Amino acid sequence: MKWNLPGFKKKKNEEEEEAPSGPRLPGTKKSQPTLKRKEAQKLSYLPLVPDPKDRKERNKVERKRARLKQDKEYVAMETGDVANMPKAERSPIRTFARDWIDARYNLGEFFIPIALVLLIGSISLSSYSSVLGFVLAMIMYVYMVAVLVDLTVLWITLKRSLIKHGKWDGNRATLRHERLLTYTISRAIQIRRFRVPKPVEKHRGHWPD
Repeated sequence: MKWNLPGFKKKKNEEEEEAPSGPRLPGTKKSQPTLKRKEAQKLSYLPLVPDPKDRKERNKVERKRARLKQDKEYVAMETGDVANMPKAERSPIRTFARDWIDARYNLGEFFIPIALVLLIGSISLSSYSSVLGFVLAMIMYVYMVAVLVDLTVLWITLKRSLIKHGKWDGNRATLRHERLLTYTISRAIQIRRFRVPKPVEKHRGHWPD
């Protein structure tokens, strides 16, 4: 036979609502009373997905920070500040290649404007004189071959200089990783004053150490 004493049932219900014994929640003190189950669950709940408004604001800040970084890198490219350039442009191999290309006279530097003038001239003059149009076309092809020969010489001498100055160990995978061949060709066929990053020296003839 069970006896229900007054107040016993009420006390039992209150104990059932209390959180189970175990490690206390972060931020609570030993002297504080034990939290009830609902309160403990509410404090321990952490959403897996942040508030959409906070995420949108965070993305906005990150985009603004990325734009500021890009602006800073672009200014560094324009002024020749190697320390603040993009990571790829700060590579010792690329830095040496830039200075080497800027120090020499490259036939491909004026290839695009000269080829354009010769092409237009050959087309426009062919209606008046087929011989003159043919001559201009041949001059353009000869100049193109000379540019290809000059780029080949540039590539060979650049690789030798990289090894001589200790910038390259001879591993071709390194050059492929740096994309140095396409980088060398694209810079060599650009007009010197329009190159980005800007040449460190204003005049040719200053070879890198």
